[in-house]
Order: sequence, then C-alpha cells, then structure tokens
Amino acid sequence: MVDASKFTAEVYRRAAARPDAPPRLTRAANCVQDGKFSWEEVAAGTCPHPLAQALFTPKAQEKLWPLLAEVAADVKPAPAPAEPPRARKAAPTDDDFSEYTYLEDLAAPTSHPAWPQRPDHHR
Repeated sequence: MVDASKFTAEVYRRAAARPDAPPRLTRAANCVQDGKFSWEEVAAGTCPHPLAQALFTPKAQEKLWPLLAEVAADVKPAPAPAEPPRARKAAPTDDDFSEYTYLEDLAAPTSHPAWPQRPDHHR
C-alpha cells in the first residue's frame, strides 16, 4: 500500500508534467490550469471537484499512486528558511562626525582670561 500523505502539491504538479502521466492526472492538471481548483486543494483532499476526487478512487490507487510515490521519492524536501542576517552597525570612519556636536563649546563660557568675552544677552 502506498502512503498518500507524502503526495504534496509539488508531487502532483511534477507528476502531471511528466510525459507518461495518466489521463486522469492530465485532465486534473488542465482543470488546475483553468483555475477550477489548485494542487494544494487536491493534496489536502478538500477539493469537491469530480476530477480531483477521481485521483483518490481505487483504480487511481492502483494505476496513479505508484507514479505519485515515485515522484514523491524524487522530490527533495524544501530547506527550512534561513534566518535573515542581522544588520550590524558600520564601523566608524575618520570622516564621520555625526556623533559630535560642535555647538557645545559655544554654550560653555570662555575660561581663559585673555580671550575676549562674549556678550551674554541671556543673563
């Protein structure tokens, strides 16, 4: 007995594209192309369309499912999506002065007695 739980949408898609695909599978593929149902619905077993239901009959289990099992054995599982790389702060460069504020020295009073005093309008 063939394990139908391995028949994913990708398995149906690849099996229908083979030149030796059975007629019932090619008719179902035509319906998928016409937008009547999707391979995902077929793989989940939730499609009420008669051509999709025909893929699960005893005759399909005898004729079609060995081909689907062969395709399922050839399909490699998709790799798990990798975690996106984290953004790192760029190394500071000699010409990056964005972290410095040059107006701070203007706010401080002049501390050298020989320097001219600024008029302080705010006091």
